[in-house]
Amino acid sequence: MKKIVLLFIAFLLIFANSNAQIKLNLLDGKQIDLKNYVFHNSENYLDYSFVNSKGKTKNSFSDLNDVYSISINGKDSIIYSQILDEEFSVDEMSQIVIGRQLALKEYSPWWAFASGMIIGCGSMFIPMDATTKLLIPIAYTTGMAFVRPSDSYIRKRHENNMNDDLFVYGYKSTGRKKIFKNTTLGVLGGIFVSGAIWTTLYFANGE
Repeated sequence: MKKIVLLFIAFLLIFANSNAQIKLNLLDGKQIDLKNYVFHNSENYLDYSFVNSKGKTKNSFSDLNDVYSISINGKDSIIYSQILDEEFSVDEMSQIVIGRQLALKEYSPWWAFASGMIIGCGSMFIPMDATTKLLIPIAYTTGMAFVRPSDSYIRKRHENNMNDDLFVYGYKSTGRKKIFKNTTLGVLGGIFVSGAIWTTLYFANGE
C-alpha cells in the first residue's frame, strides 16, 4: 500500500506546475521547502534539493521512515503509515507532528543556555579537584535532559489544544530536546569562558 502511495505522489510531481510550492514534513517536526525530489522506493529513501538560508541550493536525503508527508501547494500527501498496532495512527501522528512543528518555530528556551553557561563557568571556580568540578556540569546537563516546557507555557499560546494529549506530547518532546541542546551549549560555553578567565589571570599574575 505504501509503495502505491509513493508512486501516486511521484505521478503528481511530474504533472505539477513548475512553480509549485513543495514542502517536506518530517516526523520530528522539521519542515523543508523543496525545489525538487525523487523517490527511491526500493532503498526506502527520498533524494531532494532545497535552498539554504544563504540562497545556495543543497542536496540531501531522508529515510522514508522519518517522513510524515509532502505538501504540494498546500495539499498533503501522507507518507507515514501505521504498520504495527502499538504505533500511532495517521491521525494521531498528525497531531504529534503539528505540536512538534510549533515547538520548533516558537519555543526558545534561552534560559537553558544562560543557566548552563553559569553552571559551566561557575563550577570551574569551586575549590575542588578537576574531576569533581566537571561532574557538576555533567550532572546538571543530565538532569536538564528531562525538563520539558510547562503546561502553563503551552496553554498560554495554544489553549484550544491543551485537551489534545498527542499535541501536548509532540510539543513537549521537541521542547525537551531544545532545552537539552541549549543547556549543553551553555555548559560548554561556560567551561570555555572559565578557561579563558583562568588563562588571563595566570598570565596577569605572572607579570
